[in-house]
Amino acid sequence: MANYYQGDEIKFAIDIQAEGFDMTADDFDIEVVSGKTSIKASKGDEASQDAALVIFKEDTTIQPEDPEGEEQTITTWYAIVDTSSLPIGNMIVVSTAYIVDVNANDGVRRSISTAQLGRLVAKY
Repeated sequence: MANYYQGDEIKFAIDIQAEGFDMTADDFDIEVVSGKTSIKASKGDEASQDAALVIFKEDTTIQPEDPEGEEQTITTWYAIVDTSSLPIGNMIVVSTAYIVDVNANDGVRRSISTAQLGRLVAKY
């Protein structure tokens, strides 16, 4: 598990896998938890651009090796968390995917997953 210093701004890739879910088309939330403190942001939340957790995507264009081939665009989603307000301890990332599903009670099914981000340690 990686160690990060309190106050670091940590950038990490987001790759949510769930049946019927598309990160570009569907909504999702990311929450970073350390101890009893958490920071949360939602995809497309414009207000979060100045917040402690920011979600964004980057598109990369890949040129084909074959001159007659087509360019491919790969979209990668990222989050950057400012750890200044988190207490020292193990950081966990919690993702919540919102999947349109007519069989769900309200028409949207939630899929929640967690992953270890790393250990937050004191600067000195």
